[in-house]
Amino acid sequence: MRLDRLILLVGSMALAATLAGQTSPSGRSHVEMQKAGGVEKPPAVEVGLGYTYLHANAPPGACQCFSLNGGYGSVTVNASHGFATVGDFSVAHAGNIAPTAQSLTVVNYLFGPRYSWRTASNRFTPYGQVLLGGSTELSSLPGVQNVSAFAFSIGGGVNARLTHRIGWKIFELDWLHSQLPNGVNNRQNDLRIDSGVILRF
Repeated sequence: MRLDRLILLVGSMALAATLAGQTSPSGRSHVEMQKAGGVEKPPAVEVGLGYTYLHANAPPGACQCFSLNGGYGSVTVNASHGFATVGDFSVAHAGNIAPTAQSLTVVNYLFGPRYSWRTASNRFTPYGQVLLGGSTELSSLPGVQNVSAFAFSIGGGVNARLTHRIGWKIFELDWLHSQLPNGVNNRQNDLRIDSGVILRF
């Protein structure tokens, strides 16, 4: 299946699941839920902005590992029963990578479902997610100057509610796999760590 068709399929399925779960079956307000000892309804939409760290292992084997730094932006559309749809976009860059002294920029665009474990106070919310999409590599290295490939991530993290409108992604830790070329097996297994602010709507 072509990458663009796969991304469109995943995005359509996630959007349909989210729209189906938007209406609360109880019909009660946030305050009523708290008084009844239930779980407070999450915000309809959360927008995240922050810092991303990427630890790359290219090429594999000898592991001439290096680190990339950058930023991310994400949109989370919450449904009922802890489920949500996530769209995540990140850019990370590294310059003067040893031993080639070349530069590298990696762009990831991922979509998929998230499940959050919510409590009555909703102060701290751990979550897990599986995202699918693509990765693009912009490099000064010959052969990988502008290439794109399928990518997915598996991971999770913890969010904190600071105010009714502002939250904090304390951390997110993901295993990020892509099929970008590396001169050996064209499989990248990277570690990604995020932290940033959350705007709640």
